Amino acid sequence: MEQTAAPTHHTVEEYLTLEQSSEVRHEFYQGEIFAMAGATLAHNRIIGNGSASIQRLLGENDCEIFIGGALLKIDSSCFVYPDLLVSCHPDDLAADRILQYPTVIIEVLSPATAAYDRTTKLRFYQRLASVQHYVLVQQEYCWVECLSRQAEAENQWMLQVHDALSDELHLPALGVRVPLAELYARVKLGPPPQLPSA
Repeated sequence: MEQTAAPTHHTVEEYLTLEQSSEVRHEFYQGEIFAMAGATLAHNRIIGNGSASIQRLLGENDCEIFIGGALLKIDSSCFVYPDLLVSCHPDDLAADRILQYPTVIIEVLSPATAAYDRTTKLRFYQRLASVQHYVLVQQEYCWVECLSRQAEAENQWMLQVHDALSDELHLPALGVRVPLAELYARVKLGPPPQLPSA
């Protein structure tokens, strides 16, 4: 019977050393290292648009937007790269490399990563008490989901879904409303999936 080799386990120090020299970004979970796939132009446009729009709306607010290469520590066994995050925490604003206290996290969905973003990464981000909004953006058609932490109940989240370019993504923790028309600027969108006929 053929045996499958056990995955190689690495220390956090080995992982962080790899990330300093690697041209490919990796995420880290419980000793395993996972290479990240490349992104489409639509993905990059959405992240650039979101960053520019939120920055414009924040103005001189004491928050900072991090995209792409910002490494986020979930705990000592887990490090990930969100597509975009906004942090207002002084420790993050003074950090050199690793962030720990995001207020808003945005992930752009793709067929290869959608399940991971909706389940595993959702569980990771919910463990961070600082996270107030987790936003999932579909890149193939207009569809934005925003999970917002409810202050009155522990670990309860409210879901809002936006599916029209005339909608706005409301992020109360930042005091901003991001127009979806800005988020999807220059992105070629197709029609949403159709429900099967009865």
